[in-house]
Amino acid sequence: MYIEETARLAIYAPGEFGQESSKTAEGVLRYGRNPIVCVIDDKQAGRTIKSLVGIDIDAPIVSTIDEALALGADALLLGTAWNGGRIPERWRADIVAAIAGGMDVINGLHDFLEDDANIVAAAKAHGKRLFDVRKPPENMPVGAARVLEGNVRNAHVILTIGSDCSMGKMTTALEIQKVADAQGAKTAFVATGQTGIMICGRGIAIDRVIGDFMAGATEMMVVEAAAHADFIFVEGQGSLAHPGFSGVTMALVHGACPQSMILCHKPSRTKIKNTDIEISDLNKLIASYESMTTYLRPGKVLAVALNTSDLTEEEAQAAISQVQVHTGLPACDPVRFSAKVLWQAIEASSKLLNIRSTSENRR
Repeated sequence: MYIEETARLAIYAPGEFGQESSKTAEGVLRYGRNPIVCVIDDKQAGRTIKSLVGIDIDAPIVSTIDEALALGADALLLGTAWNGGRIPERWRADIVAAIAGGMDVINGLHDFLEDDANIVAAAKAHGKRLFDVRKPPENMPVGAARVLEGNVRNAHVILTIGSDCSMGKMTTALEIQKVADAQGAKTAFVATGQTGIMICGRGIAIDRVIGDFMAGATEMMVVEAAAHADFIFVEGQGSLAHPGFSGVTMALVHGACPQSMILCHKPSRTKIKNTDIEISDLNKLIASYESMTTYLRPGKVLAVALNTSDLTEEEAQAAISQVQVHTGLPACDPVRFSAKVLWQAIEASSKLLNIRSTSENRR
């Protein structure tokens, strides 16, 4: 269950909006289905959303829960994410105040709202709902390569992968899907993290799934998507090179069994996030990802998606050219420029693989 598409959201990111930790807020602002009433950040109040994150949306940044309520917000969406994903203690009073004022609460952090007795009591007293989107469903299967069975194997599965975490894997998948949809393709987006779930209203946060079932949860979502889509874009997580998150990445590789992958990379980042470990050479990473797919179904890295948000346009174009020369693959920044190059690589791969559309097989 997820909140209705008509619910008016106040995105809560106190002291964080516009920083890397507010990627959930930015994802919902850029791609979400729900109308946005405001962003709550007392440090940025009065500024515009566009000036801080480049998203042109007509909603103010305000300081308080009361201001959000006055603007007609129906739900409070906790819009930040960081390592560990704990709910700061200072937030809890605001969450209770939002509930008391008439808002449901949507939470993508690792701490669950339903584990806080005060928040639960407030929700019951005021008839409001708590959505812990990271809470996984029960009774998930162990991975068994079901993506390779029946008509599912005829869908084209595309997994976004990364040189590190927080490289834009969800964004890349959604930008390619946007181009594909505009050309009439039958697509599906498989959300594997909290922001993706908040955007499309369904999915499983793979990093909250017990290890034995991560691949199974992924393949379950891919199988469901293949019932109505020819191109299935699976949101990647982490990186094979990341010392903390590689397990989730590997589960997605085996669970999705992708024929195609898009490597996501941020040229300005030289070390894996929150470590002193150098970012691996892109060609080495490409070889590693492709090697890991061969155990179930060989997959190819088709192109590179770059996050150049912290570069000038001239620097961005130079980075794109450099990556194209270095890897021999097409590259682009799908947000800054366009994802057409990435979609064209996927279309060409479909023809080479002779993948028949799932719609043809459903007739």
